[in-house]
Amino acid sequence: MEAIELDAFRRVHEDDTFWCGSLLGGCGGHLTTKLYTDRACHFAHHPDPDGLPHVCGRRSHGVDSADHLYVRSAAAAWLAGRGEQATFEYTRTAGAPIGSLVDVRWRHGALRVHLDRAVTPVWDDGVEPVLGTMVPVDRDTLVRRWYVHRIRLNSVGTARHVQIGTEAFARPVEWFALDQCEITERGLWTPAVEEIVQARTAPRPSLWSPGKARKVPEPEARAQALLRRLVYARRIESVPLAKQVCADIESLPGVEELEEQLEAAVRHARIWLAEQNKGRRKLFGNLSRAVTEQQPGQVRRLLMRVNATASHGRTDAESAVYQRAATYFESLDDRTRKAVEAEADTEREAKRAAARVRSALQRLREYDTYTPDLRPQVEEFLRSAYSAEELLTRGEARRVDVWKERAALGPREQLRVARRYWIRRSCPRCNAQQGKDCVLAEGPSSGKPRKDGHNERLQLELDERKMARQQKMVRQEAEAPAEPMQPASKGHESEASFTRPLQERRPKDARGGHAKQVGKKTAARLHHQVPRGDWYRMTCPRCHAGPGKLCDNDDRVGPSEKRQLPHDERLRRVLQSDGRIGPGEQQKAARNERQQAVDVVPPLPPQGGPRPPGPRRREQEPQETAGSAARTWHAKEVTCPKCKASPNSPCVPRGPHQERVEWAKEFTRKLWD
Repeated sequence: MEAIELDAFRRVHEDDTFWCGSLLGGCGGHLTTKLYTDRACHFAHHPDPDGLPHVCGRRSHGVDSADHLYVRSAAAAWLAGRGEQATFEYTRTAGAPIGSLVDVRWRHGALRVHLDRAVTPVWDDGVEPVLGTMVPVDRDTLVRRWYVHRIRLNSVGTARHVQIGTEAFARPVEWFALDQCEITERGLWTPAVEEIVQARTAPRPSLWSPGKARKVPEPEARAQALLRRLVYARRIESVPLAKQVCADIESLPGVEELEEQLEAAVRHARIWLAEQNKGRRKLFGNLSRAVTEQQPGQVRRLLMRVNATASHGRTDAESAVYQRAATYFESLDDRTRKAVEAEADTEREAKRAAARVRSALQRLREYDTYTPDLRPQVEEFLRSAYSAEELLTRGEARRVDVWKERAALGPREQLRVARRYWIRRSCPRCNAQQGKDCVLAEGPSSGKPRKDGHNERLQLELDERKMARQQKMVRQEAEAPAEPMQPASKGHESEASFTRPLQERRPKDARGGHAKQVGKKTAARLHHQVPRGDWYRMTCPRCHAGPGKLCDNDDRVGPSEKRQLPHDERLRRVLQSDGRIGPGEQQKAARNERQQAVDVVPPLPPQGGPRPPGPRRREQEPQETAGSAARTWHAKEVTCPKCKASPNSPCVPRGPHQERVEWAKEFTRKLWD
């Protein structure tokens, strides 16, 4: 992304062409490289033939936007090392961008990789899901399936390395390299899977029995184990397990020291069981009422809840209600069933939209303003919010309303001002003090560092610059010399009219001040006269940097140790070696020719009229700008070694400090030496 890196990149790929990748969501158009010295170099589209900016549909430009391609490459190499030939497909589900899903299929199995939350995983269709780090999974799924696999990609240099994690209930995610994973009959296997399967399939320890002569644990240790099992039963909301543990605790003898703790645990468990029974009775009551009122959509939803939470230990009355509801739902005609399925599809789409909204809110946490580059994301986000409005929480709905207000006002362009200027001001929006970066002023991430400064802070610098330009123009108009007044005498009209052309022919831009400006401008653009490839061809006479090496930042221009541009002495040596004359020398020669023309044809002396212009003063040689050794350095132009005040910034609390003055003098002596 640096200019010198792009030069090397162009030399390596001078015979190659680059195109906007369609598998990244791009338009497939031809790309070119853009070189900058003040910001990161990047690829850009060629403009359209009509001159308008090229419009590309690619929405994401981050390092993770190509993760689906890295997943395909890593999976192909991993399966090939195990003798399997895989096929890949970037499944495009309605509303999900390309790259959300990657289907990996081989001869004996298949995986579906969910890299984001755009598509809800399906667990029982024969394809094992592998979830990204931001894809949620509910507790019931973890308990029922024992474990789920996750995937993440870590940046290593310019590449992305794949890791597979295994998550189980009440266990943290354990991550492994892809080479540590294998393919088995159960599907994807990691070292953590073996531990989880052994823990779940281990034989259950037999209960204590006084009739058997065997070694049993101490009563206190068994009481502690039963307390842990009771906590686990309540966490997974297992009513049968909680009842069994409560019965075991009540029949446990010899636990006088823990008797109060066990009684309290059983008492709270009984209260929890009563609440669960009350919710269970309410669930079956709602199911019976829905069947009586013939609400097929409500019956379908309640049947799904009963199958998920009350599939075991049903009483005769509960079984009768369930059987009645199932018979009613199966007896529906095709038209009603299609309407119910359509309603179910709408609900599923609303859930997917809610998942997309939550994913978008997670991405938009880093923004507190609506910029033009966020337009596609915000528009899709608001469409999804409209579909999932009833499924959002109050906090999510408030954040959606904030983005609706921003979208109604339209995107706001981010102002561009160098950080070294606006950092010297305090921000009126986030109240960041001088020298501190702006922080997010709104949203759940408020207080975290912001990528750029707020426009309100940057606008203060732009307004001051505008005011300074206006004041400068006023001073120039006030200091401009007045035109000489012509005499009212008619006798000398001919002489005055004869001398006027000479006065008007004199160019006003030939004053010494303008010559200084031209000299400064020429010196500042000396690097434009030398091709970039020849900048570092010769040794620098100032910092003695060898060929191909960057110049040292001895005049402290910028934050790095090396200069982004070579020293003027180095560039001037290149020009002299090539026998070329820069624009500065050409302007100086032109000024000398004009001076000689004025000296050869002197104006006629007027009689009674205004005095002819006298001989022009010799123009002062312009002082060289920063980057040259032939100049005098002042205290305000160097960094203070005592208070670390940056150039053109005052010393604090009072200054300038004597150390800063001595440093400027020493720097000047070194440069003139």
